[in-house]
Amino acid sequence: MKFKLIYSLLLLLIVFMLPVMASAAAPQSASGGVPLFFNGKELKPEVFPRIVKDVTMVPVRIIAEQLGSKVTWNQEAQRVTITKDALKIEMVINQLPVTMNGVKSNLDAAPLLIEGNTLLPVRFIAENMGIEVAWDDVQRAVYLKEKPAVAVVPTPAPNPEAAQPQLNPSDKPLVDNPVTIADGNQISTIKAIDMTATQLLVKADNGELKPTFFTLQSPSRIVIDIPNAVLDPSLYKDEANKSGSSVSQNVYVSNVRYSLYSMSPSSVRVVLDMKESMDLSWTAGLNTAALVGTLQKPGKYRVVIDPGHGDQDPGARAVNGRTEKEFNLIMGLKVYDLLLKEAQIQPAMTRNNDTFIPLDDRASFANDRLAHLFVSIHGNAYKSTSTGTETYYYKEDSAGFAQTMHDYLVAATGLADRGVRQQPFRVVKVTNMPAVLLEVGYLSNEGDTELMFDENFQNRVALAIVAGIKQQLNIQ
Repeated sequence: MKFKLIYSLLLLLIVFMLPVMASAAAPQSASGGVPLFFNGKELKPEVFPRIVKDVTMVPVRIIAEQLGSKVTWNQEAQRVTITKDALKIEMVINQLPVTMNGVKSNLDAAPLLIEGNTLLPVRFIAENMGIEVAWDDVQRAVYLKEKPAVAVVPTPAPNPEAAQPQLNPSDKPLVDNPVTIADGNQISTIKAIDMTATQLLVKADNGELKPTFFTLQSPSRIVIDIPNAVLDPSLYKDEANKSGSSVSQNVYVSNVRYSLYSMSPSSVRVVLDMKESMDLSWTAGLNTAALVGTLQKPGKYRVVIDPGHGDQDPGARAVNGRTEKEFNLIMGLKVYDLLLKEAQIQPAMTRNNDTFIPLDDRASFANDRLAHLFVSIHGNAYKSTSTGTETYYYKEDSAGFAQTMHDYLVAATGLADRGVRQQPFRVVKVTNMPAVLLEVGYLSNEGDTELMFDENFQNRVALAIVAGIKQQLNIQ
């Protein structure tokens, strides 16, 4: 009898743990790790990259395997050995010295052993394994790209009778000159980035500057990306990271930061740290070598509401026979109508009828409008006993917004608080602004469903969503 009671309790415990176990099976990057991409493909290592004391540490085995290298592990000596062709690298866990083909040097940070995986500084990986590294500050992801093999051209035997060129002392070495062509586009070298009292000035030596930009909140920033461009080395304050800053003379801008954001393809990123939210418009020089931008107070905050699913994509099937797409649209329209009454907000909807919109098109809709916020509305489904409210985000700039929205949403639904979670859902991953995905309740649960299709409940939730948006935008 006692055994049967214990067995029953264990079985019950396993049933309640199933949603948690399913969540734990998700990629680790969704729960705080740094996503890792190699040649455009997202890798799924057992242990994801992480930032330790300002040093980005990446798992070496999965990267080495992508390069055709071999990684061996000596448990007794705690030593990792990487070999490929004539290259041999040896290092010891928690020790800075590293030996490469018999030559010793020190790493920026000692190798880490986490859950049986060795993590190394990304800079070492880049410099010694033929990889280009880029850091996406918005998505907080590491992008690795294998450098193309360089063909070795045999040096012809010297001909003593041939005339030897004479070097002119005024000639400048060519080794540091930037590449002039990228994907058929001319590369511009940016010589100056200045924030005057009234204008942002970006000057290049040649070419056509075609910037894009987006805004971020908490703290307020304007992020400008300039493709097919590199920085003149004279602008570097931090040569190792190819970055720098300039003094702002504008009362609305506290700091101007810039960096060579991507090396392949070449791209420069400029970040304006704002004292308050402003709009940027290009007033002169677009598609020339000299950009002029002007800041002005925003007329209205642009907020995109995204009712999930639609048309042939019904989403979850509710226990009462209705569908998630129907609930999402009802809620989206209610939120939209409330936002229209806010003088400082200009709302837009990805869909306002039973239409199917691909995920990337939803994100592009918001990105193209330079939206300040993005809110995707959904209903959940799992088991008949599952109940509660969840809020999802992906990018770090969305974490605060997600918590704010969740607090309002839980208070309005009165359902179980299932927490704020980080997941790489497409619509919150590729949108440029702070973005959240709200799972109001469980359509697989009879009680949740009854509430979710109750108009009083819907009105209460819509008011809560608007309140969260207003708090994020600091609107009274």
